[in-house]
Amino acid sequence: MKPRVVAGSLLVFGVLAAACTAGEGSQESDGVFLGADGVSSAVADTSRIVTLSGDLTEIIFELGLGDSIVAVDLTTVHPEQATTLPIVGVGRFLTAEGVLAQQPTLVIGDTQTDPLASIEQIRAAGVPVVILDVPDTFDDFYQKVEEVGELLDAPTEAAALAERIRDEVEDVVAVVTDVATVRMAYLYTRGPDVALLFGRGMVTNPLIEAAAGVDTGAESGIEGTIPLTAEGLVAAAPEVIIVPEEGFEILGGIDEFLALPGVAQTPAGQTGRIYAYPEGDFLTFGPRVADSLRVLIQDVHQLP
Repeated sequence: MKPRVVAGSLLVFGVLAAACTAGEGSQESDGVFLGADGVSSAVADTSRIVTLSGDLTEIIFELGLGDSIVAVDLTTVHPEQATTLPIVGVGRFLTAEGVLAQQPTLVIGDTQTDPLASIEQIRAAGVPVVILDVPDTFDDFYQKVEEVGELLDAPTEAAALAERIRDEVEDVVAVVTDVATVRMAYLYTRGPDVALLFGRGMVTNPLIEAAAGVDTGAESGIEGTIPLTAEGLVAAAPEVIIVPEEGFEILGGIDEFLALPGVAQTPAGQTGRIYAYPEGDFLTFGPRVADSLRVLIQDVHQLP
């Protein structure tokens, strides 16, 4: 990820998240997988996979099984070869027709995949749809990697991948053991009409805490997300505000971002410590999470 100057000395980088959900996937018996939605799926053929979340795409490619993916959803931005695959839309706004047109033998989504009617339509066509959890802790993410390995009959490779990512994360966070904590807020925007303050239960929460940060949204008692208000943001008093790069650009840049309710009145707004990261790098856990965390730590703590 490369920094770029947006306004004056303000550096804007990239990151993404996602939100909290319930349930855990597990292998029930040979070829049968219990999804996080409580539905058991008989998986006999993994030769044509459609993924409905970018992190799932990346995990499967990291397991060396990327050639089995025939289509992805819009949130897939990595690796490069995956971005050339057909796009079936967005998993959170799923249409069965787009998925079934790819003649999949397996569809993998998560607990943010919606609507249920589309999932059921795909299942009714005889295609198994396996739903996995959206992790909101590092440990849950490592478990998800191993669940994908179980599903695709690659448990040894998945265990090794989970261990590798764990080691990478631990190496990155080791540099912040002696730094002062910084108050941070994650503010999600997709333009002037969409502005949400994130709190506990979001992927952003463990990332902020791993970067020696105090998640001011979580500290304020926010569970999930709430609409941004000037009063709430000013009271939270973040020293750093993190924003999705895509939303920052839709707004039009730093001046428009500072015009959002309360932003200019925060310590972050007054000092210009606004960091924008690609949405896909900070709103979901994926194999590149250590890279995203490293950039955040370098920016926030001004480390080399």
